Amino acid sequence: MVTTRRRGCLSGLARSSNGKLLLVLFLCGMVASSYGQDNAAVLQQIEAMKRQIQLQQEQLNMLQKKLEQQQSATASVQQEIKAVAEKSSVAESDQPRVLLGKGIDGLGIKGDLRLRYEHINHDPEVGSDVRRKSRFRHRVRLGGVWTNPAEDWEIGLGLEAGSSDGTSANDSWNKSSAWESGDLYLDYAYAKHTFGDTGLSLTVGQQKNPWTCGMVNFDGDLRPTGATLAWKEDFLFANIGAYNIRSDANVFGSSQDLANMYGGQIGVNWKEDDLKAVLALGFFAYDDNTSEYYLGSDDANYQIGMAYGELSGKFGDVTLKGFGEVAMNFGADDDHSQVTPAKYGVPDNYSAESNDLAWMLGLEAKFDRFKAKYAYARIEGDSVPWFVSDSDFGSAALPNAKGSNNTKGHIFGLTYDVSKNFSIGGSLML
Repeated sequence: MVTTRRRGCLSGLARSSNGKLLLVLFLCGMVASSYGQDNAAVLQQIEAMKRQIQLQQEQLNMLQKKLEQQQSATASVQQEIKAVAEKSSVAESDQPRVLLGKGIDGLGIKGDLRLRYEHINHDPEVGSDVRRKSRFRHRVRLGGVWTNPAEDWEIGLGLEAGSSDGTSANDSWNKSSAWESGDLYLDYAYAKHTFGDTGLSLTVGQQKNPWTCGMVNFDGDLRPTGATLAWKEDFLFANIGAYNIRSDANVFGSSQDLANMYGGQIGVNWKEDDLKAVLALGFFAYDDNTSEYYLGSDDANYQIGMAYGELSGKFGDVTLKGFGEVAMNFGADDDHSQVTPAKYGVPDNYSAESNDLAWMLGLEAKFDRFKAKYAYARIEGDSVPWFVSDSDFGSAALPNAKGSNNTKGHIFGLTYDVSKNFSIGGSLML
């Protein structure tokens, strides 16, 4: 019986072991089945991702191809634009608006237009020559300056639509016919050479006024013809020159047809903060041919000593400038005068030697866009040559005057700057 029990136990154990084995195998099968199902899903996802990546790659390739095509088209357009620009540049270079010759490094063009209305009322103290005149006038100037710094040369050429008078560039409207077109004249034509850094320069030709002065000695429109040797160093300056007065016109009973002037000037141009000062001394000698032509004799002559000075400074918002000028003719002679009672209405006992002095004093104030000026001038009959002195002051006082000789009076002026390059103003001479 014992044996039978043991068999029974062993048999039960065997059955139990077999059951466990079957359970393990069942679980492994389940896991394997689950693993197989999960693996298939992962593979499907991987395949889907591969297809998506392939699609995106195809899209990227397509975009890359389009980008390359656009870049190619852009480059082509740029080439076309460049070709058109180069062609246009070549066309413009073939037909330039302004062509500068070799040796000319720069060209500066400038000009101005001035319109003026004048009313003159002349009632002399001596004589009965009452004169009243109203007229419109203009002055038009246009010129250019060519520079060649490599060789230190400057060439200037200017034109004016005014008059042939050397002391006036004004042209009266319609003085001989209705709506006349006026005339065109040479304003200046000169060549200037600078001698390095020495401060020395030589100007030859018809040039702008090279002297520091006011209206007493020389008119502002004057353009002397000749040669000027000028020097400037720091605050000092000096110049000397020789100038032709007349040519191709014989003087009274003489075979000479040349009349000349020789002059020189020294001066100081000082500046300190807002203060400025200018002082100039000069002497101008006209040769005997000049006196023979304009005075009818070489016993009298034009030997002019002059001085000019100005002092200016800024006081708050106002800029003030005081100025003065004096000139004396050391060649005046009582036997010969450039004024005559018949022409100028002067007294019969007029003396040239007693009327050889000219002077002027004035004050100028500038505030914002306004500039006001006052001056008093006394220019005696034989003090300065009538053919170079200021034309406006004299023409307002004398019926046949050329210049301001034998004239005295007050000068008032007011100017307003409308803009940087446009201004309006008026003057009153009493």
